[in-house]
Amino acid sequence: MNSRERILATIRHEEPDRVPISPRVWAWLLAEHGSQNLATHLRVFPDMDQMQPCDDGTFNPLDAYPDAYAIPQVRVEQSKYQEGDFTVVERTFLTPAGNLSDRIMIPPPGREFGVNPNPVRTEYLVKEPADLPALRYVLPPINTNYDFLTGLQRQMGDHGFMQITVRSALDHNAGHARDMAELMVDYYDNRPFFDELLDIFHQRSLQQIKAALEGGAEFIFGTWYFASLSAGWSPAIFSEVFVPQIREHVELTHRYGAGYNYYDDGRLAHTMGMIAATGVDVLETCTPAPTGDFDLHTAKETIGTKTTLKGYIDLLHVVKEGTPTLIDHAVKTAMEIGKPGGGFIIGSSDSFREGTPRENIAAYFAACHRHGRY
Repeated sequence: MNSRERILATIRHEEPDRVPISPRVWAWLLAEHGSQNLATHLRVFPDMDQMQPCDDGTFNPLDAYPDAYAIPQVRVEQSKYQEGDFTVVERTFLTPAGNLSDRIMIPPPGREFGVNPNPVRTEYLVKEPADLPALRYVLPPINTNYDFLTGLQRQMGDHGFMQITVRSALDHNAGHARDMAELMVDYYDNRPFFDELLDIFHQRSLQQIKAALEGGAEFIFGTWYFASLSAGWSPAIFSEVFVPQIREHVELTHRYGAGYNYYDDGRLAHTMGMIAATGVDVLETCTPAPTGDFDLHTAKETIGTKTTLKGYIDLLHVVKEGTPTLIDHAVKTAMEIGKPGGGFIIGSSDSFREGTPRENIAAYFAACHRHGRY
């Protein structure tokens, strides 16, 4: 079987020739090879069953800081300067509905910050309900030109699938426009404000999914880690607020005959049943203890007959810091639990990180081949 056939059979809960091998490797590739694009994935890992996410092409001013902005009816005043190790970006968006400002500190890649460090926000764009009309102006139109996807799909061929990344209302959206701790307070103290802010981005995400599917996307890669219990939300709030949003994502995706891959690299033990009930096709990353709380045996018995489980192997304690013997044992155990009846794609708890020994990467793939055959 080729990778496309193998992945599809697994998601249909059929037993293919072997369990698909699809870890996240972008951070390791960036550190070791200077690139994490599709060509590098295919060259360095030719036997990997690719489920490769890519951006949808929509500019997100909450997550990017170019020297010039092209946002209709909005002028941006921006300054960049160094403050110690950090590049500081201070911006003011001048809109017909008022001005919004923020301040971001960007650490340099490498060193203690990691190969792709997260920025630190010391001032958030949205400070009060009165900022929401201006926020609507700051968000540019979504991308509807998917000519780029055709080339990537041709390059991918039978090695797997391209996935279009569409983030949840919180991920890199409301959670970057307003401090997450403030959002959690807003839920209790100003629910209309909380609901309107999230709905701005949720409706936008639905537009992104629709554009991607009409542009030929076969999979939507939906990220939901800002909505995770690991971020501080309760199971009750997750059920009330986020489950309906997930369901809308999935139902829209399925109307176009495409698949939905739900991504949360945090705790899933108390939410996986709710997530599975929305009809997601794949649940990723299924992070085990001690980093997460995912029990593969429980998941296989409860949601694993309908939802494909992807990931599970600990990128830090097993693959980066472990030995080939430990890696082999972890993979063997995962296969014994997840393999029967299909519905299991072996992967990783997130991307293999910089500093992971090459021999451990090789041991991981060798173990997946050794123990993954049906």
